[in-house]
Amino acid sequence: MHDFDGMVGQIYDAAVEPGRWRQVLETLSDFLEGAATKLTFQNARTLHSEANSVRMPPEADLSYAQYYYKTNVFLPRIARLSAGTLIPIWDLLPREVYQRSEFYNDFCRPGDMCHSIGVVLANEPDVRVVFTCGRADATGEFGPEHLDRLRRIGPHLVRAAGVGLRLSRAEIVRSANVEALHRIAQGVLIVAANCEILFANRAAEALLTQADGIRIEKSSLHATSPAHAVQLRRLIATAADRSEAAGGDIALTRPAPRRPLSVLVAPLKIELTWFVPGRPAAIVFVADPDSAPHTLQGQLRDLYRLTPAEAAVATAVARGEGLQAVADEVGISLTTVRTHLQHVFEKTETRRQAELVRLIAASGFYERH
Repeated sequence: MHDFDGMVGQIYDAAVEPGRWRQVLETLSDFLEGAATKLTFQNARTLHSEANSVRMPPEADLSYAQYYYKTNVFLPRIARLSAGTLIPIWDLLPREVYQRSEFYNDFCRPGDMCHSIGVVLANEPDVRVVFTCGRADATGEFGPEHLDRLRRIGPHLVRAAGVGLRLSRAEIVRSANVEALHRIAQGVLIVAANCEILFANRAAEALLTQADGIRIEKSSLHATSPAHAVQLRRLIATAADRSEAAGGDIALTRPAPRRPLSVLVAPLKIELTWFVPGRPAAIVFVADPDSAPHTLQGQLRDLYRLTPAEAAVATAVARGEGLQAVADEVGISLTTVRTHLQHVFEKTETRRQAELVRLIAASGFYERH
């Protein structure tokens, strides 16, 4: 006898406390009278997939993420299904096709996933999530009563997945130090791979309101110039997915006499967890050359609460100058330079000059002339 209400409560607890999901998967395996039970996550753009499983060999999740997701004959078919769709596997492809596949023989059979049922939990522009419960070949196929049980619990899993994905968006923004980003004079946006805006600082909000070079449409970031819209979307997608050609820069034209906006798109290097590492995102820096000028030192002071002297030292170090040259330029002793630099390391959470230089470069800071 299963405590259905208690199981539903566990599912919603796990939606906000991801560490609980493994216990939930164990409970669901018992409820469905299955063996191996897993959640599969697919990047809808790169098709890279990962899984979090119970009652499978210890190396299964790693080997799936490194190789076997490429052989999963179900994923291309699942991509066409909407959230909430139940998946008896023989509805997706013929039994003989599955049983001849490398995925079945080298991954599913050793992992007691010969017979499976499941449900699509999410199918969004950037991510797909699927729940699957399997059985060994010797145990036999799931029956109608098991599908009925899955049909009862499926809607709760779908809603929990929706909560988890929304929380992952919020976690991206929280981890990016929102208050610090608001202090930057140039526009800063955090966007998903599909250009959905997860965060915009005050400067970026002003530009979006003006629809001057960039604009917002259905919660997504767009270039106002059709000629640049496709290019901007491509830069964001490559940055979010951290492809070999990740991100880049683009000048977004505006009506004369205003000069183009200078835009830099880069990967947002924050590791998150909702079952598995979180959703891809990119950070977009937008500089308006016609706005009041802001120096690199001023931006560093605003973002990291550096003193004027610390910002001057950081700026000189970012240009590649040696510490003695920095001391001569700023007009302070070498010992004082080292003291200021140590404070800069502490406030920027860096440890070496090379890390500081990379941080400033990756943040899109530059001197305006």
